[in-house]
Amino acid sequence: MSDKAYHGLLTSLPHIDSLFNSKITPISRYQLERRLSALSFDERKHLNMIEQIMHWDRTKNDADDAELIKFATRARSEVKSQVLRDLIDWRLDMRSVVAALRRKKAGEKAPTGPRWSFGTRYEFIRRNWSAPYFNLHFTFPWLPDVARYMEHDQSLEVEKALLEAVWEQLDRISTKERFSFEAVVIYLLRWNLVSRWTTYSSEIAIERFDQLVENALGDFASDLPH
Repeated sequence: MSDKAYHGLLTSLPHIDSLFNSKITPISRYQLERRLSALSFDERKHLNMIEQIMHWDRTKNDADDAELIKFATRARSEVKSQVLRDLIDWRLDMRSVVAALRRKKAGEKAPTGPRWSFGTRYEFIRRNWSAPYFNLHFTFPWLPDVARYMEHDQSLEVEKALLEAVWEQLDRISTKERFSFEAVVIYLLRWNLVSRWTTYSSEIAIERFDQLVENALGDFASDLPH
């Protein structure tokens, strides 16, 4: 697409102003897909691959780590934009760090496999397994907070911290990318974050409501029809 075409596509999309203040996505997935149909075949292919890398919930549930690493390696090699390659590396490194935190919390030792995770930091993490935050808290300033929330089993706070970290990273990139394929990718990834958060917060609200109802009913709950 030309710069003019990117301009037309991006200006046709509603502005995404906030993550945690959003109640719904600013545009439905169906409508978004219709707008994105203006992209070329290769652009759609790369966009879908990047989306899968950034959001593993769109991959097969039964895909093991080896398959995911293989897919990520192939997808990254097809992306020509250095901006997007750097973003992919950052996101995969983030996943590796979070996975390492969970392993360490579970009392596991440093991984021994030649390639146990994604991104560029897995070997560094293995060498610094015993160090606080794997010596990566300056690279990933959100890491101490996530580790603390994880240690206290505060899953909602972990989710919020990770979503916010990705959102801020996209913000940093967006200041340099206005009307380009990279800007389209950033918009889709922001949309995904809002979709994930609004869905997640809705599920939390339902769980809290059910718990309140159960607490209010007490022993009468068992007498209710199912």
